[in-house]
Amino acid sequence: MRAVVVDRPGDLDQLKIQDLPEPNLRAGEVLVDVAYGACNWGDIQKRQGIYPDPVVYPTILGGEVSGYVRRRGPGVEALEVGQPVAALTGRDMLRGFADKVAIPHEFIIPLPPSMDIRAAAAFPVASLTAFHLLHTAHQIRQGEAILIHAIGGAVGLALTQLARQAGAHIIGTVGTKAKAQRPLEYGAHRVITRDTEDFVAAVMEETDGRGADLVIDSLGADILPRSFDALRPFGRVINIGEAAGEPDFPIRKKLYERSTSLSGFELIHAEPGSLRWQSAVQEIVAIIEQGQLQMPIAREFLLEDIRDAQAYLEDRGASGKVLIKVGNKQ
Repeated sequence: MRAVVVDRPGDLDQLKIQDLPEPNLRAGEVLVDVAYGACNWGDIQKRQGIYPDPVVYPTILGGEVSGYVRRRGPGVEALEVGQPVAALTGRDMLRGFADKVAIPHEFIIPLPPSMDIRAAAAFPVASLTAFHLLHTAHQIRQGEAILIHAIGGAVGLALTQLARQAGAHIIGTVGTKAKAQRPLEYGAHRVITRDTEDFVAAVMEETDGRGADLVIDSLGADILPRSFDALRPFGRVINIGEAAGEPDFPIRKKLYERSTSLSGFELIHAEPGSLRWQSAVQEIVAIIEQGQLQMPIAREFLLEDIRDAQAYLEDRGASGKVLIKVGNKQ
């Protein structure tokens, strides 16, 4: 089978298509014929060797897929051969950019007949991350002001739609003006272009000097420490990534300035297979079917063009998901 392999960390040249044996299927796993994979920033970090969790090389990239059940391992009874599914590929979110992938059954999301297999690859990571940020890590309330950095990206757009449904006042930032329009269409009240406007001053203006109740930051670098200045006293920052670089600032001193707090978030800690996880999956699938949550697809690439796909994502021009077409069955 074809697979995207990284032998050692490095630049885009480290992405290679190799012919590998089909994965062995263990108890509790499901073998999936991959139709589409989705590119995420974590894939880039794993290729570069800077992902926070350890990665053993060589490795197959890809943590989010859609496809069809090919075979069930011992102990798996709930899924049928040929059934369309979406999935995270496991706790390490690897091995998905391949013709076939073995996935622990608790990470599998059965799809309703009405859901397009292409669209299915775009929703699991972004929409479940957004849901658990707003309803597990935080308890969003009507009228709360929320600042979403990188609001034009996939997670930002999912957050916008779910926060709008919760009645929040949504403020976002983008790196370029071109990514501002879609968040506004999805329900954001104001979108700030960071290279032309001071986002702290803009948030204070938008909230009549009160500050945001919650900031969700996926950028890190110098954006993270400045985000605390945009909070109300006792407000909260949730950091979900460092796409702009690792931050370096005296965190304890910053927290004491306004009695604010900082927490981290990883989707995997919502425990796939748990009642919490299953409830969120059911709600997300339902609102997608009802047309209340959209996950736009920015571009689609063939598996053989994985270098181009990651380069496109690294350029930060994507508003929505970047997909990798793997299989031929549609």
